[in-house]
Amino acid sequence: MTEKAPTSEDLMLVIVREFKAPIAVVWSALTDPDQAPEWWGPHGFHVPRESIDADLEIGGLYRACMIQESTGQEHWWSGVHTDIEPPSLLVFTHAWDKPDGTRGFETEVTIQLEEIDDGTQMTFTQGPFESAASRDSHGDGWRESFDRLANHVRVTA
Repeated sequence: MTEKAPTSEDLMLVIVREFKAPIAVVWSALTDPDQAPEWWGPHGFHVPRESIDADLEIGGLYRACMIQESTGQEHWWSGVHTDIEPPSLLVFTHAWDKPDGTRGFETEVTIQLEEIDDGTQMTFTQGPFESAASRDSHGDGWRESFDRLANHVRVTA
């Protein structure tokens, strides 16, 4: 039996998550560079505030660095904001910087927020990825970051 090549739909990451906080609190946590170090990055990583450069407007650039705590290795990423509709929609490109300074494979991230009875529901979509392995790795990292985000917005709400 031959393997079927993955479609672009197969290479999309979708995470739906609920936060026990008002939509304005979640939006602020997602878009305020001063709050990002509180939740960005999976377990074992941190994002220093001084590494974050973000221009939150359509066409605005952003760049940040995630540091692996066990090794000190830096992982830089950057992109462009392509759609912003406070407090419910944030769309931007995402690519890891390669060691030679060029940008790696680019994906698009869409974050949609919706008010629900208990707080806010977020639908996070990223892709398409180069491979299922890359999609899955990003999914693990984002889920751990969103665990941290849930704790952060619960405390600040």
